[in-house]
Order: sequence, then C-alpha cells, then structure tokens
Amino acid sequence: MSNLYTTLQRSDIVAATHSGSFHADEVLAAAALRLVNPTLTIQRTRDQAELDAADILFDVGRVFDPATCHFDHHQLEFKEARENGIPFSSFGLVWQELGEALCGSTAAAARVDRWLVQGVDAIDCGVTLCKETPPVTIMSISSVIGGFNPGWQDDASAEARLAAFERAVSLAKTVLENAIAEAKGFEKARAIVAQGTLLEDSQILVLDTDLPWKEIVLSSPAYEHLLFVVSPDSQAKWHVNTVPDYPGSFGNRKPLPLAWAGLDDEKLDDVTGIKGCIFCHRARFVAGNKTKEGAMEMAKLALQE
Repeated sequence: MSNLYTTLQRSDIVAATHSGSFHADEVLAAAALRLVNPTLTIQRTRDQAELDAADILFDVGRVFDPATCHFDHHQLEFKEARENGIPFSSFGLVWQELGEALCGSTAAAARVDRWLVQGVDAIDCGVTLCKETPPVTIMSISSVIGGFNPGWQDDASAEARLAAFERAVSLAKTVLENAIAEAKGFEKARAIVAQGTLLEDSQILVLDTDLPWKEIVLSSPAYEHLLFVVSPDSQAKWHVNTVPDYPGSFGNRKPLPLAWAGLDDEKLDDVTGIKGCIFCHRARFVAGNKTKEGAMEMAKLALQE
C-alpha cells in the first residue's frame, strides 16, 4: 500500500488544501481521500503554519512528494505526466496513490483514470482535448463541480465557501464511487466474456449473462473474426447482436439479413424457419428470440446470408 493510504488509516490526521475558489481537481482528490477515511478532516487554508501542521497537502504547497504526502502540481519544476502527454493535477496525483486500493485492481484503477481522472487533470492543467476551433463548450464534471462555488451575487464568506466545498465533495464522492463501481464491473465482465462459448470458427460468441461486451470484444485480437454475440436480456429473451466496426460505431462487421429487417413474431418465424422469433430491428443490428437455442440458430443462419 502507498504511504498516503497508510497515513489515511489513522484517525487523527488532517489534510489541507487551499482556501478561496475551488476546482474539480482538489474536490475530487478530497473525495478520494474521504473514500479511504470518511471522517478525515479537510482544512481549507493558505496560512503557512496551518499547512505545515497538516499531515497531507493537496493542490497547495508547491511540493510533490508522495513519501511525505505532498501532492501539488503548481511548482515550475513539476513535470509529471502520463505517457499520452496529459499532465497530472492534484486529483491524478492522489489517484495514483489510492486508485488501485479503492478499485481492487490495477486495470480497474486505470479505467477510472482514463474515463474520469484524465479529463479533470487536463482541464485543470490547461490542456485542450477538443480539436474544434473555437472549442465546443460542453458541461463537464469540472464545470459541474466549479458551479458549486458561490457566485458574485452570493455570500462569499469563508464559512459559505467551506459549506459549498463540502457540498461539492459530497457530489464528487458519489461520482467517484460510481466510476469505481463501473470499472470493477467492467473487469468482472471481461472475465465472464473470456469464458463465453465461441462457435462457427469464432464468428459467434455465446454468453449466458447480460453484460457490456462490446468494448471488451473490440479491444481483443481473440475476437477479430467475431460477427455475432448471443446473450440474454433482463426480460428473459435472447438477443443476437451484431459486432460494431469500432467503439461507438453504428456500422457493424456483418448486418443481419435484409429479409429480416423490421419483422416481428410469426412473420419473422416464417422468413427464418426458426420458431420463437420476437423481432429484428429495421437497422439490422439486433434480433431476438424466446430461447437461447433459437437465438443461436438465428445467428448461424445470419452467417450464411
């Protein structure tokens, strides 16, 4: 375990960050700290004596040293960045120390970093991720958290800012908990997909669990010839899903037969010669059957078209 994680096991420690307006990086860093130690005292200050007395400093102090639990990124000599060039902010620095312990695996922690942490770090460090010129303005987790700051027309006293900070940390904890849960679930799904049954020269994959498989399949060379995935849904039906060309694509490696498009029930039974058919989407990316065996027959038939 990291020194930061070990330090957070104590009940009498104090973490400190800067006062004034807050940003997503220190708010989410605070949320990560609180996930390890829910009763952690977080002090917001710029008083040097109070900073010196704190056990953990983040986003303040102009020192990055995990051995002494200092996690700032504002100093001129700071050069810490990921292989893809995105630099670390306080959130990323803290996540490096706590992510694996909170997620239960290196892979899950890396997924949270990729989907949540890197975007926050990039915005805080002034890295433009959007290629549009001028950049498209969209609501991000950083802007949502920043919106908790008191506005010019609001009470901006230290007490009001502290209360706003705690509300933001509460939201950030929920966001981070959800991201961790999704990443853990994804790793479990990866293991289940690996146990699925491959048929017809690895062109059909049969899964007995309803789970997210597309990203897993598209990222593995083991499924480079895969065309259809048969899996159940939450309503006890079985789906025949096409494999998309790439993540997020509405195209697919092989569409379902044109003759099936938009048909339901007996009409689809008649066309396929398979009993129990429920539907085929008119865009031909998914079809359904009442049974696993029926869905497998549909997938095998679709290969021949």
